[in-house]
Order: sequence, then C-alpha cells, then structure tokens
Amino acid sequence: MSHSRRIHDRLRAVARDAEWLMADPLLAGICRFGAAIIVAAGPWLVSVIALAIISVTMTPIMGLAAVEDLRLTFVYAFSIAPLAAGPIGAVTARSISAAVEAGEHATIAELFLSSAALSGIVAQIVAIAVILLLGIGPVGVATGFVFLTVSAALLWTSFAVLAAVKSYGFLIAAFTCGMALSVGCALLAAIYAPTTEVLIWCLAAGISFCAALSIRHIQQMFPCRYDRFADTFRQLLRELRANAILCIGVFLAICGVWIDKWVFWFGPDGVRSTAGFLHYSAYDSVMFLSHLSVIPTYAALLVFHHGDLVAVIERFKTVLESRATHAVLRNRIDGLARVAWSGLFNIALVQAAITIGLILMSPLLAKSFDFSFGQFLMMRVGLIGVFFHSLMFLCASLLLVANRTRHFAIIQGGFLLLNLGLSLTLYATIGISAYAFLVSSLVAAVVAFYAAYKALLAYDYHLFLGENDSLYGR
Repeated sequence: MSHSRRIHDRLRAVARDAEWLMADPLLAGICRFGAAIIVAAGPWLVSVIALAIISVTMTPIMGLAAVEDLRLTFVYAFSIAPLAAGPIGAVTARSISAAVEAGEHATIAELFLSSAALSGIVAQIVAIAVILLLGIGPVGVATGFVFLTVSAALLWTSFAVLAAVKSYGFLIAAFTCGMALSVGCALLAAIYAPTTEVLIWCLAAGISFCAALSIRHIQQMFPCRYDRFADTFRQLLRELRANAILCIGVFLAICGVWIDKWVFWFGPDGVRSTAGFLHYSAYDSVMFLSHLSVIPTYAALLVFHHGDLVAVIERFKTVLESRATHAVLRNRIDGLARVAWSGLFNIALVQAAITIGLILMSPLLAKSFDFSFGQFLMMRVGLIGVFFHSLMFLCASLLLVANRTRHFAIIQGGFLLLNLGLSLTLYATIGISAYAFLVSSLVAAVVAFYAAYKALLAYDYHLFLGENDSLYGR
C-alpha cells in the first residue's frame, strides 16, 4: 500500500513539474496550438497512422479484405461520432465556458457527464441503425463498430469540454497516452491474434482510455455530486432545445462535408466490403488526403478564437458595462472587425500557401500513394475545393461570434443541398469528380463572407436587438 502511495505521489509530482514547465509563455503557445490540432483532427491523424502501420504489416498475413474492413470501420465510426457529439459538444462547451467565466463551477462536472452520456447514446443508436441498414457483419465486427463509435463520440465531447476549461496540457497528455495504448495493443494483437475484430477492440481501447482520463480530470477539477445528475441532464436537454438552431447548423456542417462521399457510396459505382461497408476508395482516399491539408487552419482558428478574438470581445464588453456612449461602442466594434478580419486573413494566407505547395507537390504525392492519373487530377481539384471550404468555415465562425446562428445554419444547409445536388448531377453526366465539392465550397465561401461582413458591421444592432434572446419569449 505504501509502495503504491509513493508511486502515486511521484506521478503527481511529475504532473506538477510538467504543468509548471508548460506555464512558460513560449511553451504555452505551442501547447495551445498542439491542443487545437488534437481538437480539430487528432483522432483522424492517429487513426491514419495506426491504420497505415497495420496495413503495411498485416496485409500479407490477414489479407486485403480484412484490412479493408478495419479501415472502413474507423471511417464509419469517425464519421458518425461527430454527427452525434458535434452539436451536443458545441452547446456543452458554450455552457461550460459561460459557467467558468461566471465562476459557477457547481454543475460543470455533471454537465460534462450528461453530455458524454447523451453523445454516447445517440452515437450508439445511429451505429446500430447503420448496421441494420447495410447488414454489417459478422457479429464481432458489428459489436466492435458500435463500441468504437461510442468511444469516438465520448472523445469528441471530452475534447470540446477540455478546450472550454482551457486544460490544454492535460488534453495533449491524455490523448498521447490513449493513442499510444491503441497503437501498442494493436501491434501486439497483430502479432498474436491478427483478426479484424480484435484489432478494432484494441484501437478502441485507447480511445476509451483517453475519454475516461478526461472524465476523471474534470471530476478532480470541479466538484461532482452524482445526486444532481438527473437535474443536470434535464438542464442539458433544455439548453439543447434553446440552442436548437446552433445544433442544426453544426449537424448540417458535418453532413455537408460527407454528402458527396455518401452519394458515390450509394451510387452504382459504390463497392461493398466483406463486412458490408459501402465505400468508393478511388474518391475517398483522394478527398480524405485533401481534407487533411486544412488541419492547420482549424487549429489556428481555435487558437485565434481563444486568444486575440476573445480579448477584443472582452474589451468591448468592458466598455459596454461602463455605460459608454454609442460613439465609443462603435469605435470598439470597428476595432473588433479589424482584429477579426486581420486574423482570418492571416490564417487564410497561410492556408493558401499550404494549398499551393501541395498542388505543386501533387505529382510526388500521387506517386507516393500510387494514385491513377484520374485521381491525380481529382486531388488537385479537391485541394482547391477544400481551401474554399476552409474560407467558408472561417467566415461562418464570425457569424457565431455575432450570434447569427440562424444565418450560420442557413449557410451550412445551403452548402449541403448544393453539394448534394451538384454531386448527383455531375455524377450522372461526367461521372466521379471533385467539381461538385469545389463549386459548392466556392459559392458558400462567397455567401459566408458577405454574411460575416454584414454581421460584424451591425454587431451592436445584433447584440441589443436582432439576436437578443431576452427580447423574445421561448
């Protein structure tokens, strides 16, 4: 007992030393950016690395079909998980951020547990529906798929909450430990029990471990009383109803990214794996690689939002609370617009440089991934389309800053419908291509820029009248 106690004390001492080290201004900035990358696409990156290692080592042993089922299990799980956890996590993160700013910590832990439970339930229902719809089997693969989907939903919810409480150092540590456990278990299983079912459970174990660490960390940070769980759960449901437009917007935004893939999956050229997963790898692999190119943009946006943008908004609120004149408020609004647009311009400029560099490197990338000439051309179009989609996302984020959630949802819904319509039309006329995503992203980016410009220009009107929920009955 005393030996385990000494080990526990040493681990706590190491954690305190690491926390002190990360408090350095330079390391703190690096830590925030690293955490932002993890929040934006951490599970995808590690899954790609783990699946790449397993594919290289296990394809000669297990066969191409078994490895394909493993890859598609992850693709489906990590496409369903954001659909379930994205809207719930967004509302939960907003509520927790407001509670932290107000110093009201009583229900934060229970709110996190409630959102995690709800995300897991929704993810499980959707995963089971997909299994019944597509006839996924055998039972081991189907069961592992459900568990992996629920674990991924818990992970996304955990990331949203940890970012809301600014626990960046722990987020990186927990994610690193969990993903190391996933890869380690998968490599051991690949040596001793190389089956698709076992590898799915091994990779899901690390994800579940990361989510469990996050839950425990929040419980240690904030007081937790389980007797209030039911009341907090009902409070979360009320918050979701009150923010229904935001939830719909987030849901449509996630569906909009996947809708062109779903069109090709369910089309006549779609392929069904041994386990029953629909896919079209010739398009999926190219577009997935293209989407990875905007991870720096999403990470930089999170850092910018929690840094300079929040600071300028707080300065505006300070002037507002001091009962300043409207001229002073307008001056602060002009400053807010300058900071917002300059920050987004810098992020877009860096993303443009990344996109141009990847387009110039596309022959080398196509050779490295053994793409055909058609996939090579599709990758170039996809990279440009993803760039415009990132511009749309950057501008849409300003709509949320101005609390224009309805416009945010309308733009995301418009992008979804346009991407769906163009995908069906072009698929029927010219076949598989990335032009539907490119045109949809370009149009949505222009509309989002105009809407964001008008929203920031009338920020004071939206604050006091247009988007002031207190003026309207619920």
